[in-house]
Amino acid sequence: LVPTLAPVLIAIALAYVLDGVVNLLIRCKVPRMLAIAAAGGGALLLILFILLTVIPLLSEQIGRLVTQAPQYVQSIREMLLQVQANHVEWMNPGFLQKVIAAIAVKLQEWGGALLSFSIASIPGMITLLVYAVLVPTMVFFFLKDKELIINWMKQFLPQERSLLQRVWIELDTQIGNYIRGKFWEALIVGVAMWLVFWWMGHEYALLLGVLTGVSVWIPFVGAAVVTIPVILLSFFQWGWTDTMAYSVLAYAVVQTIDANIIVPWLFSEIVNLHPIAIIVAILLFGSLWGIVGVVIAIPMAALVKSVVSIVLERRQNS
Repeated sequence: LVPTLAPVLIAIALAYVLDGVVNLLIRCKVPRMLAIAAAGGGALLLILFILLTVIPLLSEQIGRLVTQAPQYVQSIREMLLQVQANHVEWMNPGFLQKVIAAIAVKLQEWGGALLSFSIASIPGMITLLVYAVLVPTMVFFFLKDKELIINWMKQFLPQERSLLQRVWIELDTQIGNYIRGKFWEALIVGVAMWLVFWWMGHEYALLLGVLTGVSVWIPFVGAAVVTIPVILLSFFQWGWTDTMAYSVLAYAVVQTIDANIIVPWLFSEIVNLHPIAIIVAILLFGSLWGIVGVVIAIPMAALVKSVVSIVLERRQNS
C-alpha cells in the first residue's frame, strides 16, 4: 500500500514545504497563483540541479567507496595489529583476531548493501516518468485547491465535529511545521557539512553531507550513527593526523550549531516534547512502520499529546 501511495505522500510532503514559501510570498503582496508558480518553478530548478549535478557525483563517490572497501578493511586490520604490538600485555591476540574478522565482515556487508542500494534504488524510466509527471501535478493542485480539498473531506465527517476540528488544526499545524522545519534543517546542515568537507579536501564530502542531512530526520540516533562513517572515512583518507581531528571537530561544531541555533529557530512553533517522550515515540512508531515510523515519530507524538490534552480539557470542563 505504501509503495502505491508513495507519489501521493511525496506530493503532500512537498506541498507542506512549498506552502510555507507560498504563504511568505503572499504576505509580500504577491498574488496566490503567481506565488504558487514561483515556488513550484524554484522547486523544479532545485530538483533538476540535484538530478544533473548531485546524483552523478554521489554515485561516483559511492562507487569509489565500494571499490576501495578491501583497502580500508586492510587499513583497519593493520591499525589493530599495531595497537596489539604496542600493548601486547593487555590485549588478547585471539580476541583481537575475532574483532578484526568481525569488522572485515561487517564492512564488506555494508559495502555490498550500499552498492545494492545504489543500484536498486535507481527507478526505471517508466516509474521516473510517472513520478516526474504525477508529483508536480498533485503538488500544484494541493497548493491551489487546499481549502477546496479540506471542505470536500469534511462532508464525510459527523455533524458534531468540534473535537475533530480542534485535532485537525493541531495536526495540520504540527505536521506542516515539522515537515517544513526538517526539510530546511536537513538542507542547511547537509549543504554546510558538504561545503566544510569539500573545503578540507575530503574525497567523500558529498556522501558525508548527504548522510548528515538525512540523519536530521532521525532524532538523537541519526547524528550518533553518522558519526561512525565520518570518523572512519576521515581516518581512511588522513590517518591519525591533525586533519582527521579537524574533520571530526568540524562535524561536532555543525551538529552543535544545529542543535542550539537552527533547531530552536526553525521549530519555535512546534509543541515541546520531553526527550523521553520522543525516544518512546521513536521506538513505538519505528516498530510499527519501520524507518517511516522513525521519521514521523515526532509529529505523531505531538498529535497524541494534542488529542490527550484536548480530551482532558473537555473532561475537566464538563
